[in-house]
Amino acid sequence: MPPLRRVLLLATASALVLAGCTPGPPDEVESAAEAVRALPGVADVAVTRTFGPEPVQGNFGQRSETRPSTVQVEVVLARALDPEEAGEAAGSAHRLLTSAARDVDERENVTVASDFVGSGLRVGAGPDTAADALVNAVEDGYDLLAAGATTVGLALGEGNGSDPIAATAHVAAAAPGDLVDVAEAADELDRRAELEAPGARYRSAGSVPDVDTVRLLVAAAGRPGVQDATYLAQERRLTLQTDAESGAQSLADLRRWLEAQDFATADAPLAYTVLDAGYAETTGWVSGAEPAPSSPEPAGGATPWPDDAAPDCTGPDLDVTLGVVDSAAGTRGVSVRARNVSGRPCAVQGVPDLGFENAAGQPQQDVTVQPAEPGLVPARVVVPDGEAVLALLLWHTMSTANDPDTTTTVQVTPVPGAGPVPLDATTDGTPATGLDVLDGAEVRVGPWTRGD
Repeated sequence: MPPLRRVLLLATASALVLAGCTPGPPDEVESAAEAVRALPGVADVAVTRTFGPEPVQGNFGQRSETRPSTVQVEVVLARALDPEEAGEAAGSAHRLLTSAARDVDERENVTVASDFVGSGLRVGAGPDTAADALVNAVEDGYDLLAAGATTVGLALGEGNGSDPIAATAHVAAAAPGDLVDVAEAADELDRRAELEAPGARYRSAGSVPDVDTVRLLVAAAGRPGVQDATYLAQERRLTLQTDAESGAQSLADLRRWLEAQDFATADAPLAYTVLDAGYAETTGWVSGAEPAPSSPEPAGGATPWPDDAAPDCTGPDLDVTLGVVDSAAGTRGVSVRARNVSGRPCAVQGVPDLGFENAAGQPQQDVTVQPAEPGLVPARVVVPDGEAVLALLLWHTMSTANDPDTTTTVQVTPVPGAGPVPLDATTDGTPATGLDVLDGAEVRVGPWTRGD
């Protein structure tokens, strides 16, 4: 922030305080900000305070607590710093600010947060962020910028920065080709990073970028007709959006190029999706390395059933039910169980088809169903008469604070060609209000495997 603008803002804030309109930042934070401003490597400091809603008043007009507020401190680092100097300046500033935050009287109900910015870098930290984690983040940010990034952003949480989300840098570059050098820098720093440039994105799922995969992404982004290339590490999938019309020779050439790459193996397969101009998709495997069919271990460690010759199960062959909902660490899970009632063995393969409806029988909007284990090709499972297979459904917990329409019915189509089976999601083992699979949810579903 230019010095004149900062002076005007501070003067305005002071005038408001004197007029009794809005209290300024606590004295402890203001004093710490002045000390930070004097540190070597710090170009400027700006302090702002914002207030939350007024606390609820008691029966006799008294307030049960003070009005909550957030004090945001922006520390601008000097441009001409090397990574070590930038880290040292940020660490010293953070220690001064966190010390001041601890000194603020808790009755003031104040949260102190800091942003460290400079030359394309922004690192957010709270009072509980470890100084070492901040120093490392700032140093790594300067190194990534030196490697060719245009912007680097991190939002650190509590502790030492080991949390995959907080320790992941969000890095942008001017051109796809710059991402290779940035990925090499991130790999050398052992820094988790999401990478992005015009027409190319590398979604790392909280991991250190794989340089060879970034090279493949960049090469794919440069192929004729490719408008956008995205790699999803969680699914091990490369998705390419093209401007080619359906049936165009360039689409066939692109698929041949993907399958000719000396990159993937059956032990480490990489799926691809090619979209034409009308968003019709073709899928396959990079290097032609399709994984061998496999399934998760049977529930409870049971031994698999023999792979005897048996016809495919049909809809009437299977009695489909919903299991008990379980929750852990912000994730919910429930199993769909299909029991063979045909009087003979029959086989299933793949995953059930799912639909989610509210109490009015209307589908939940924009629910995305993804494989629980991307890249896994489900094996064929022969189910003896009277035995059951199950498929696990997982989703992140969603807020029901404003009484949204929950899922009260799950429509399950267990095998291709079968009719959907409506399963009540408000019975024993599931919440009486239904499942918190709401509009916009992402549900991951596992393949059929032996039940207990």
